[in-house]
Amino acid sequence: MGGYAGIFVVSALGNMIPFIPIPYLAAVYFYSMRVGAHPLLIGVVSGLGGAVGKLAVYALGRGSRILLKRETRDRYERIGKLLRSYGALAAFLFAVTPSPDDVIVIPLGLMKYDALKLFLGLAAGKIVLSTATAYAGRTVAALAKHELVLELVASLVLFGIVIALLAFFDWEKILETLADRGVKGLAAELKERGLAAVARPRGARASQQ
Repeated sequence: MGGYAGIFVVSALGNMIPFIPIPYLAAVYFYSMRVGAHPLLIGVVSGLGGAVGKLAVYALGRGSRILLKRETRDRYERIGKLLRSYGALAAFLFAVTPSPDDVIVIPLGLMKYDALKLFLGLAAGKIVLSTATAYAGRTVAALAKHELVLELVASLVLFGIVIALLAFFDWEKILETLADRGVKGLAAELKERGLAAVARPRGARASQQ
């Protein structure tokens, strides 16, 4: 299976397994380098596929109450209560960046948040992200004049920056602090501890690389 149908399937599968990042955006990026590929159409197809795949994570969160350890369940419930009033907006904001949106999708599933609102927020964010990724691929290909070595070097640099940012921030810890202490509490943590307040422990970052 190839073409746009393949992009949809890859994007859905890449979003279906919680907390295991599958680089579906790499497929979006490199496919957009092809002559004749349409970045906007690629972005829409990929975004919809990603949102469909993420519904599987939502369903998992919705049905996992009895499977989760009490400590984990309580943590996710606190995050879910924080997000309940603006779940679709939170879904959009997490989906429109490469940040791991599972940290909000599972808690919203536990809280039985409206699935359609969640889907719309996720789809909107992922369409924007995938479209930006597709246009980035098209731009790099045009600047490199389809020279394979230049394309690969530029692509590795871009993906390296994204991976480094993903590995650095601990989004679950950030949301947990917001749920427990609010914005002022997070600001106080940043003032007291600096970036260590929002960063993953070094051991955790090393294990992800």
